[in-house]
Amino acid sequence: MSLVKTTLGIAAVLTSLQGLPAIASKPDLKRLDRGHRILIQNGLQLSARVYGVNAESPDSPVNDAAFWADWEASNFTAMDVGGWTPRLEPDKKQVRWVTWRSHQTDPTQSLTPDFFKAGQDRTLVGWQYKDEQDVGNPDELKTLETWIKHYRPLLPNTLLYTNQHGDERFGGSGSYGDLSLRRYMRRVQPDMLMQDTYPYGVWKDFGNQGGRPAQLLYALVRYRQLALAGHDGSGRKPIPYGMWVQTFKGLAPTVGTWSRFPSESELRQQQFLALTLGYKFISAYTYNAGRSFGSTLESPFFSQPLGKGPTPAFDQMAEINRQSLNLGPTLVRLLSTDIRIIPKPPAFADVIAPDIPRWQTSADPYMTKLEVQNLGSLYGGRRGDVFVGYFKPLLESFDGPARNQHYFMLTNSLSGKTHTITQTRQKLTVEFNFANSDISGLQRLSRDTGKVESILDGWTEEVAPGLTSRFVALGGNRYQLTLILDGGTGDLFKFDTGAPFVGQMSTSSLPDQLEGSKSE
Repeated sequence: MSLVKTTLGIAAVLTSLQGLPAIASKPDLKRLDRGHRILIQNGLQLSARVYGVNAESPDSPVNDAAFWADWEASNFTAMDVGGWTPRLEPDKKQVRWVTWRSHQTDPTQSLTPDFFKAGQDRTLVGWQYKDEQDVGNPDELKTLETWIKHYRPLLPNTLLYTNQHGDERFGGSGSYGDLSLRRYMRRVQPDMLMQDTYPYGVWKDFGNQGGRPAQLLYALVRYRQLALAGHDGSGRKPIPYGMWVQTFKGLAPTVGTWSRFPSESELRQQQFLALTLGYKFISAYTYNAGRSFGSTLESPFFSQPLGKGPTPAFDQMAEINRQSLNLGPTLVRLLSTDIRIIPKPPAFADVIAPDIPRWQTSADPYMTKLEVQNLGSLYGGRRGDVFVGYFKPLLESFDGPARNQHYFMLTNSLSGKTHTITQTRQKLTVEFNFANSDISGLQRLSRDTGKVESILDGWTEEVAPGLTSRFVALGGNRYQLTLILDGGTGDLFKFDTGAPFVGQMSTSSLPDQLEGSKSE
């Protein structure tokens, strides 16, 4: 569909509001499903499984100043405390958290009256009922129906969901076919779909050849499709979807278990692939697991017991989170419409990868060429996967009077088992033909600053000495973008039509929140 340069009488007003969050009216927000409304209120969620802040020990030594300073520096948005409720110091009562709580016999008794009296519900971002349970079991479905119907009106600002293993083909715990998952969605109507798939170091990285985490991609694509279809499978009312990312290795690694930590490029690869496919809730497993907590897994983020002594991996994850959150106000208000790939050379493990359509010119209104070059020596210098994720606003009112605005994310998925993001850089060469659209450039939401940047003829950005991204006119309304991307990293763009960038500009004075609504 052709885009037309937006010329609005309120353009000057909109420009003066640059940097404010996009706001839709209360009637508009009611058109969305409950899960998306909660995420618009709470923002993109990056949680992590944290040990030591729950009821495991009344005199737990980890809740000290250093612990809290590290947590703040990590840029995670919420603590996942497993099946517990957090025991926080008085000055930390506003820390957001996630739980897996359940009740053995009566799901309506999973939270006590004291929980609500203490106000802990106000900071409960997400409630994952149990973990990897059998949603194909009729008794389990009945339990989940009872649970969610009871607590949904009591927790109007909390995402209520379960978590299953993402790839049913390998029979992992909580792996169920699409038919069982669709039945679960129709009956239980969760606020979000959630899955876990941990590909790094399993079976000597059989499913992770050439830098492509094939099994993870299968799960990412599968759960995206199921969630976009919505509770009734029609696609008329999609729900959000989330995932657990791997931030651990096994303490006693064997061939069939997780024998190593993910590398820096793989930590990025997981998170930015999820964002490119439209995921809005990402949980790290785990933040500080280790022998000191009786875990069989180990976190890469700390060098000392009880989650002390941050490592370089901690700083890498904190930066990944920071950049992701800078994109969050926009991504949480967008809906994934398509995903395409410029693939790496084939490998045997690709037999377990999903069927992702190759990028071609018909996928995009203006993009006419997309070429990829590996700038390093990994995999003999052969190119790695590049993904193009396409989006539209969840609500047209998110960008005011503008209509049919196209967003796209270009993501370099090249990674290596021990490789940094600089060792896995790739150069993308993208050409556009804007024809008679009156468009002459792009806009990019900066991962570094969280601000919208104009990408016009003559634009350059030095990524590293000798490596420069640039945008140049080729003549005849044709332009070329040369984009240098670190390994595992993506950039979010839209065509510069004159319309505001969703999530970065106010279009209403009404509050963009749920107004404490007590029901769907």
